[in-house]
Amino acid sequence: LIGVITADDILHIVSDEAGEDILLLSGAGEGDINEPLRETYSARVRWLVANLGTALVASSIIAMFGAAIETMVALAILMPIVASIGGNAGTQTMAVAVRALAMNQLTKSNTARIVTRELRVAILNGATIAVLVGIGTAMAFGDPLLGSVIACAMLFNVIIAGLAGVLVPVLLDRLNQDPAVASSVFVTMITDSMGFLIFLGLAVASGLVG
Repeated sequence: LIGVITADDILHIVSDEAGEDILLLSGAGEGDINEPLRETYSARVRWLVANLGTALVASSIIAMFGAAIETMVALAILMPIVASIGGNAGTQTMAVAVRALAMNQLTKSNTARIVTRELRVAILNGATIAVLVGIGTAMAFGDPLLGSVIACAMLFNVIIAGLAGVLVPVLLDRLNQDPAVASSVFVTMITDSMGFLIFLGLAVASGLVG
């Protein structure tokens, strides 16, 4: 008998690893409050720069529909709602996926089943939010077509967010990259960009704006 590992030791390690994954997921590095300033700066700024790049993608999509937004100010008012809900939905799924990968609950053998499960959850969540925001928008702006457009955009964006939230960490893991470090950057880019593209695209395609 060389030694004994107590339950307290195991719980301490599990807690430390979980806390480290959460900090990495936010792009804050290991998050040691006593680490040198240079290391803290280096760990955080590279992901802020990456976020700047992905934000430019979303901005370029908005610029494509500049004329439509000028025609109907309500679109500019509602765009943040579509992006925000999509981002939150993606973050929820991503956090679950990263944790499942870290604990070996999400493996190559059950990836398809987990993706299908998260897709079903996303459809249910998207449909619920779509009905609520569609009715609310139609009543607030007195425009049923606008309500229908944002409802459809919300449904599709939440579904895309759910898929991105699980597929991005899995893909990074397959590429031997830490999914806790880079997942949030890519998931946010996908939800924001697709949210704006779908919402503004549907507004134009439906004839809501010229």
